[in-house]
Amino acid sequence: MPQRGGDVGRRRVLTALLGAALLPTAACGIRLEDDAPRVPLVPTRTPLPAEAALVALIRETLALATAAAALDGDLAADIAAVHRRQHTVLRTTLLRRQVPAASVDGPGAGTASASPSASPSASPTTSAGADGRTALASDEAAAAASAGTFVDVETDLRATVAALHAQRYAAATLLAGRTPDVPADPVGGDTVARAVALTEAAIWLLEVVSARSQARQRDRSDATLVVLRGLRTDQLAGGARSESALGHPLPFAVKTAADAARLAREVLSALRADLGALLAPLVAEHAGAGLAAGVRWLGTVEVEAHRWGVDLEPFPGLA
Repeated sequence: MPQRGGDVGRRRVLTALLGAALLPTAACGIRLEDDAPRVPLVPTRTPLPAEAALVALIRETLALATAAAALDGDLAADIAAVHRRQHTVLRTTLLRRQVPAASVDGPGAGTASASPSASPSASPTTSAGADGRTALASDEAAAAASAGTFVDVETDLRATVAALHAQRYAAATLLAGRTPDVPADPVGGDTVARAVALTEAAIWLLEVVSARSQARQRDRSDATLVVLRGLRTDQLAGGARSESALGHPLPFAVKTAADAARLAREVLSALRADLGALLAPLVAEHAGAGLAAGVRWLGTVEVEAHRWGVDLEPFPGLA
């Protein structure tokens, strides 16, 4: 029997409406805000793992950048620049993963133009003035100590988050002259054994630096050796062991104090990169304890590298 014209017309209208509803949301400009009303056939956004913590971290980073920029001195300026870069990277990462800009920046915040000069909406309490440096060091230390709470972030973000907190650890140490109180639960296993081997190689080469140095540079190299031996003790606390080599080849001839200083910089830069490569497996194997260990170990090396003239990195070991 022939279909009536009215039925055909209704079917065409319904088909057109359904097709429009199923178009990709990006094509029709729909923003999947967390508080958007439910629209039939339009998917809601699933928050990222630990999204609230990551958003808070972005705002904390902006606040630390603002506080550091208000202080005098090259170290404060370097720390401010590091935090600005961290803020840019973290913010861009979350936006690319479809976290709404309004959630990332907070109520009333601008878009991608947000800068450290803006009024931060984060917890650090640092202020400019005579006590600004002490307050900034305290805020950096508190942030470093919180690293283990980020264990639930996505797997491919764990190394980034760990390296960022290692930088917090280094900033606090350089500002205050003492290390932050980061949880130190012992960890072991193959990844830690590799870290021990890397640290022992660096110790051997720094002993060469010490032997080829004099006066203040000798004191500096001896102080670095004390720190690296303490780092090795921390790494061995969980029962990991490595087979120590009898020696390690020098990358170049070390005959003068200038050669020795160059060797120190290269050794510490290499150790920073090598430990950075272990961050992801360390967190995968030991969760929060591994994250805290990576922060302590990498932050320690970042401090010593900087004391030999190596630039601070926003994400130490991941450059």
